[in-house]
This record gives sequence, C-alpha cells and structure tokens, in this order.
Amino acid sequence: VEGGLIAKMSPLFPNEAINLKNTVHTLPENGEIPHMPGWKWIHTPGHTPGHVSFFREEDKLLIAGDAFVTVRQDELYNVLIQKQELNGPPRYFTTNWMDAWNSIKKLESLKPEIATTGHGSPMFGKELETNLHNLVVNFESIAKPDYGRYV
Repeated sequence: VEGGLIAKMSPLFPNEAINLKNTVHTLPENGEIPHMPGWKWIHTPGHTPGHVSFFREEDKLLIAGDAFVTVRQDELYNVLIQKQELNGPPRYFTTNWMDAWNSIKKLESLKPEIATTGHGSPMFGKELETNLHNLVVNFESIAKPDYGRYV
C-alpha cells in the first residue's frame, strides 16, 4: 500500500470476519433511520461495499464515517497529532476508488455545514465546503494512491 508507516503496517491489522448477525439490521429502503427522526442514511460505498453515511437536513449535519476523513490515516505523524486535513477514505482498507469518489461527490452535493468522520475532528462551514469541493475536484491526486492492493 502506498503511503506512510500506518499504511505499511496495514497487513498486520486484524481483518478476520466477525459474526454480527444478531446486532446488525437492514436499513429501510426509503433512507429513513428507525428511531432517529429527521435523519437519512446514504449508501456511500468505496471504503467498503456496504458503507453508509448519515445526514440530517435540519442542521446539515453529516456523519460521513470513513467515506472521507479529516486526518490522513496513512501518515503516523498526522494521526498522532491529529492534524486536520480533509482527505479521502483510509487508503489501507479502501476497496473501490471509483465508488469512493462517487460517494464523496454525493456527500458534497448535500452541502453539509458540519461533518464528522470516522477519523479526525469535525469540520465546519466554509472550511468544510472548500475542502470537500477540493477533494472532489482533485480526488486522484489527494486521495487515490498510485499503487496498492485495490488500485
């Protein structure tokens, strides 16, 4: 995997399947989330085939999960200091880069005001808008590795 120390260590990360049969339930086709009025789920594959993000229109709050992150995960230094930098999904486990890009475009089209991600701290307002647009336009150079298992 292209990238820094974290990416190089990724083959050592646990990757065995676990049984979530009694814990995970199918979400309704209409995009609603049971017991969470106002929230919608959005299929955002790329990092994983079944990845979803959550959005609440009322305050434009986006929970992106790992569709994109606000700390670059393949650089140990950035992970340790939590340097905020909007980036694509973690390189070491992203399985489909075209889907990842399309998912980020889909999330940008929602015009979120606040985004929280699976890695890093929340990003807000104009900074989020500018950085998310930049990621969409420059996805190949910012997010997608030049080589690796899934490229």
